[in-house]
Amino acid sequence: MQRKTASHGTIILLLGALCLLSCGPAWLVPAGMAGSVPRQMMSQQAVAASALTVGALARGRISGALMGGCFAACLLPLLLARGSRMGMASVAPFGCIEDGATDPSLFIQTNVNLGDKKMDFMKAASKAVAESLGKPESYVAVSVQDGQDIIWGGSDAPCALCKVISLGSINKENNGALTKKVSELLAEFDVPPNRIYVNFFDLERQNVGYNGATFAG
Repeated sequence: MQRKTASHGTIILLLGALCLLSCGPAWLVPAGMAGSVPRQMMSQQAVAASALTVGALARGRISGALMGGCFAACLLPLLLARGSRMGMASVAPFGCIEDGATDPSLFIQTNVNLGDKKMDFMKAASKAVAESLGKPESYVAVSVQDGQDIIWGGSDAPCALCKVISLGSINKENNGALTKKVSELLAEFDVPPNRIYVNFFDLERQNVGYNGATFAG
């Protein structure tokens, strides 16, 4: 009976090895490309891992270290693919010189005229974005449209509509800090804080283009 079990174990081991070889050396795929490994290949390697493990147990003549090595070699691509998808945000952006540089942008529409103070307002807003979000100002973009036809609550009294777009750094603390600074800047033009909306959007790298490509590469 023991000899028969060992024989069956040998067959399962061989099938697992063949399955693994048919997958190709997917464990050599770079971590950044692991997400592109076909799902069918991943499934084959999962089957190979199971077969090798069952075969090793059936034979009872293979060391725990070797069995663990076979199992890890088969499942490593799965882990790499998962890590690639979940850790996309931690990959350095394509085409950026500064490490961690991203794309924070501030858009402001208001029904008041900023006059000759508009450029000073925009520069102050740019610094406010960089400080509040913890981003390098060299990547901050600001667009201000003043003198727009905007009403709030049926009234054309001073008001403003703002939008902030960023790759990360969008959270309760940062959003509150930037809202406060933008409100203070607009208060100089008699725009009350209760007539200002600031909407925040946290985008993924593949949805933002820069320097001829996206931040995802």
